[in-house]
Amino acid sequence: MPGHEPDSYAVRNLNSGDETPGAVRYATFRSDCDEVVDPDSSVSPAAAANTAVGCLGHNDLPGDDAASAGVRAFLAG
Repeated sequence: MPGHEPDSYAVRNLNSGDETPGAVRYATFRSDCDEVVDPDSSVSPAAAANTAVGCLGHNDLPGDDAASAGVRAFLAG
């Protein structure tokens, strides 16, 4: 997609400043085998609770029992 290259205007502006602003808890759940989000390391802001969920396809994340349990545990905490 034009405008979504690693050094595009949109990406530079999204990446400027605080990755996790405000008094909110942030969490990420990432897969080593995600075919959409690449590189995998781009999912992990320093101030977030970053959880690796193993080797799942991008569209498999929402239906995975372990990932879903992790999201529920984060929200309950």
